[in-house]
Amino acid sequence: MDVVMDDTFLLAQWVIRALLALYFLFIGTSMFLPAQLRASLDVVGKLLPRASRVIVVGAAVVAIVAGLALLLPWWGPRFAAGIVLIALLIALFPIHTAIARRADARAADKQATVSVRVRAVVQVVIALLILFAII
Repeated sequence: MDVVMDDTFLLAQWVIRALLALYFLFIGTSMFLPAQLRASLDVVGKLLPRASRVIVVGAAVVAIVAGLALLLPWWGPRFAAGIVLIALLIALFPIHTAIARRADARAADKQATVSVRVRAVVQVVIALLILFAII
């Protein structure tokens, strides 16, 4: 019975890691799309105008590389990649919320607040999935 549970847990971890790798591959590559790149550069540029391109492109590359690292067969690099991805989620949250608020500017303020709250919940869920995938 324990062997079946272990196999099920390992399979679930692998599936979650594969889905997270796809998610971060999508997130990282989408940051290079012109509209997304401009929006990210605008938000980061207000805080760090000289380093905005390095930060945005660096975050995209980190998301892609760390996301793919979740698929590595070794626990150490997978664990490190998971921690990096959680840190990236935390670091990029203000950028994502600023972009969401800008996109929701045409909507009512209440809807923009809901959008930010939903994004926060989704990021917490993704962080918890990362923790499950790397333990």
